[in-house]
Amino acid sequence: MLSSGAIQFITFSLIFVSLTYACIIADPRTSNIARFCTRSIPSFLLKQGGLQIVYLVIVLGSWSIIFTYGYKAIDNSNHIHSHHKNAGYLVFALCMTSWRYASSKSPGNVTARTIPLFDHYEYDNLLYTNRICPTLQIRKVARSKFDRYTKAHVPRFDHFCGWLNQVVEMNLHVKLMRFQPPTAIGEQNYRWFLLFLMVHFLIVYGSWAMAAVLHGDAVDKKLLDPTFLNADNDTDLKIDYIAVLRYFCKEYPQIMCVLLLMTVVSVILGIFLCFHLYITAQNMTTNEFFKWRQVKQWHKKETQKIQLALKYGKVKSVFNGNGAKSGLRHLSNSDVDVACTGPIEEKPVSGSTDNEDIFDPGPIPKYIYNKGVIENFVEVFKPLSFRQEAIQRYRTTLEEEEEEEGNPAKWKAT
Repeated sequence: MLSSGAIQFITFSLIFVSLTYACIIADPRTSNIARFCTRSIPSFLLKQGGLQIVYLVIVLGSWSIIFTYGYKAIDNSNHIHSHHKNAGYLVFALCMTSWRYASSKSPGNVTARTIPLFDHYEYDNLLYTNRICPTLQIRKVARSKFDRYTKAHVPRFDHFCGWLNQVVEMNLHVKLMRFQPPTAIGEQNYRWFLLFLMVHFLIVYGSWAMAAVLHGDAVDKKLLDPTFLNADNDTDLKIDYIAVLRYFCKEYPQIMCVLLLMTVVSVILGIFLCFHLYITAQNMTTNEFFKWRQVKQWHKKETQKIQLALKYGKVKSVFNGNGAKSGLRHLSNSDVDVACTGPIEEKPVSGSTDNEDIFDPGPIPKYIYNKGVIENFVEVFKPLSFRQEAIQRYRTTLEEEEEEEGNPAKWKAT
């Protein structure tokens, strides 16, 4: 007969595995459950600011269990030092502080007046072209994008993040908490987003601490020996790891649930952090990474097509030149919303059809924003818009505007 603790753990595990399958493994394009879990629910929560509530429920709920049950187990264990409790308080404070701090930082806002402050990059005429933003009717500086959630034109746009948010107080008499729309990650706050990920990856430390508590209990009670004593009938039983797991579920159901959650989240966060460190080393954004993947897919498809056509003599005419730039012009006009996992609705790459003239795509285009690993990281942690060159350019523009309007320039005295 299973104990109530074991039933709680099994129930939690089934729910957790089901959500993991629906949200990570299943393809939302073919699975209704995956589409509902990864698109319909997040879309609703993003509009209502609910992902921040989900974050707080998961984080505060998990830490409450650790403080209540985990710390008690640490006090009773001879295999883990009590100073890990103080380290746990520090990690909790860092997690909440990094979340709040990253939520409060602006990514920057490109307006008609601030264009000189963010106009650092040249147009590659592939992903970015010199054109007017159809929403705000201002020039789109290279690597920027209009974010419909924050209603702002974000410089060096990376993605919008539903987990980060600003919390404001409403009503002067009754203080209520209201969550704003999801925070866009861009030039001026991407470094704080990276810090948020790095701090939360310390969840690995919490997973180790809880596992050490359970392992220590198993050692003390000799559950890992080849045989152990069955207290019910004083007989020796051979080791059965399923029985050990059932014992932990019975004695530590809350810790087992949190340990399972932290272990899986640690893996996901680790992969996500490595991804962002990788694209940072390449001076790419999430938005650019997935667009550049489309460039590679298109180039590979067109190269295979012309090779087959030349092989079987089906070529009507071949055009050389800037094939990639003409064939991928739609990418520079794409304003699809980009979340942490990529475009919300990524359209398939289209190429020339069999009835069209075939052109040589030429060599794969070069990504022009990569300045080397060190300089790329420096650019993230010291954004170009905070550097003296950009500030001076911005001030000069303001001075010229003041002079044209006949007002004295206020910037010269600073």
